Amino acid sequence: MNQSLSLISSIALILILIRKVHVGFAVFIGALTLGILTIGLQSFEILLLTLTDRQTLKFIVIFTFAFTLAYSMQESGVLDRITRSTLSLFGKASTFMIPAMIGFLPMPGGAIVSAVMLKDVFKRFEIESEKATFLNYWFRHIWACLDPIYPSVVIALAVLETNYLTLIRSTYPITIAMIVSGLPFITLGKPSGDKDYVGILYIMPILAIVILTLFGMDLLYSLAIVLAIFCALIKPNLRIVARKVFNFRIFLLLIALLYFKELIIVTNSAYALLNDLSFLPQDILAFTLSFIVGFATGIESGYSAIALPLLIPFIGIGEVTSRNLLLVMGGGIAGVMLSPLHLCLILTKEYYSANMESIYLRYLIPSSLLTILFIFLFYRYL
Repeated sequence: MNQSLSLISSIALILILIRKVHVGFAVFIGALTLGILTIGLQSFEILLLTLTDRQTLKFIVIFTFAFTLAYSMQESGVLDRITRSTLSLFGKASTFMIPAMIGFLPMPGGAIVSAVMLKDVFKRFEIESEKATFLNYWFRHIWACLDPIYPSVVIALAVLETNYLTLIRSTYPITIAMIVSGLPFITLGKPSGDKDYVGILYIMPILAIVILTLFGMDLLYSLAIVLAIFCALIKPNLRIVARKVFNFRIFLLLIALLYFKELIIVTNSAYALLNDLSFLPQDILAFTLSFIVGFATGIESGYSAIALPLLIPFIGIGEVTSRNLLLVMGGGIAGVMLSPLHLCLILTKEYYSANMESIYLRYLIPSSLLTILFIFLFYRYL
């Protein structure tokens, strides 16, 4: 079958199945469908390679460490202390400030950290689960095109052979657009009670991971060191933590997402889609391709690893065209944020027991459309 049609069919199948089975099974079936329709039985070979790939294993270990740290901070009461301190200093603004703070640390499913921290805060301010899911998910990702330790940024720098300063000069409007687009859904209130300036310092484990990574340490080792020190000093109950961390369906989803991404690359379905969309104006085509890849994979590194190499003629290499890079990375992050396969969205939605349809219709689609509008305005007039 035609590769681009196979890709579109697999995405459609996932979106249909996601209402009936767990998203991990839906993604796996969709990925396998893409493989069978394009490369036949070789898709099982790709599955085996994905399962045994060092990057897959590393991704799973990072995810496990990140979850362990999150639940250790919860079980030990550290998250409660940070939450109380942030509330005392910033009041209702903490409902979006906490996700933004945690968002500096890119980790698989990292939104669960702030979701756990914010659960009681959302209850206190009587914020419904759908809005709580949106606030946690949206503001967690506002730095995705600026943070130097985000995989999408690292990949972009390598693919385009440019420097970090050039990249942030091109992509900072995306962060502005996301912040502005999220503002209509926040409410502010004055802090009450005594100010707790000490409790917020318990955010140091997360800041330490960011600092260590910024100084060149691999995220895996940064997480391992900080987690080890935290457990040695705070001594959380690791038996309780382990029961929360190890969830078969979540690990199935991780593997399925990586398998799907590999099949998109191996089958050249993104290239085929690019050719089939060549009738579009170049800028619309660039945005659309990056958006589709981001939407299909649901991970930030997906569009940067797949779409950016395809669009080098449009963006440039070494000497990049800033407005074009803005458009491509803006399309990618918009696709990722709207993707029902995005792990952070899935984890937050499940943690808060929210209705996915309501999240999309009331919050995610309006804010994403507004972000896209701002991106195109920046592209045309900046």
